[in-house]
Amino acid sequence: MKQKEIFLQSEGDAWFTRNQQSVATRKLPDDDALLREIIDFLPVNTRKLKVLEVGCGDGTRLAWLKDNLHTDCYGIEPSAQAAAAACAKGINVQQGTADVLPFDNRSFDIVIFGFCLYLCDREDLFRIASEADRVLHVPGWLIMMDFYSPIPRARAYHHRPGVQSYKMDYRTLFTWHPDYECTTHKVRHHSEIDHTDVPDEWVAVSVLRKYQRDPGA
Repeated sequence: MKQKEIFLQSEGDAWFTRNQQSVATRKLPDDDALLREIIDFLPVNTRKLKVLEVGCGDGTRLAWLKDNLHTDCYGIEPSAQAAAAACAKGINVQQGTADVLPFDNRSFDIVIFGFCLYLCDREDLFRIASEADRVLHVPGWLIMMDFYSPIPRARAYHHRPGVQSYKMDYRTLFTWHPDYECTTHKVRHHSEIDHTDVPDEWVAVSVLRKYQRDPGA
């Protein structure tokens, strides 16, 4: 069974149950490195920006963006329970996975991968990148937070036998293409508190800009 099916059927809800209390007690935006990056790069804009978060959990981050930065927010989340909780916050969230995004082409100004790529099936990575690129407007912003390793690595996911946790430089799913430029890449301890020299503890927050280069440049 593919990992996405495991998370759609049961492990997504199990993750939501395990982490519901810790998510609820976070102080935003101070306790969220991803939100801090969005605040830093978000342009002053006269129109309301559309945001999609893939792996949005119960929509806590999206609700903060909606309420404080007046964005139009959408989400995809494998946990049916988490998706329902997000909808209760007034966020348009559907149950699903990163490889199939039920949205129109070029429909979002910002696409977020909210700590989910490390659990995605490796054979789906090309499709995941293609789907994110398809729905992201030009110009647009892509921001991701996930486990980081300069060399791809896999280890057992200790919450569920048979599931793997994958670490890599997830920027490379996009930065090989000339339309994507990495503007920020910060590696921290997974607790988001400080730097660390221990590779097993690395988490990266990366901001990529999507734009069309001048072919004559």
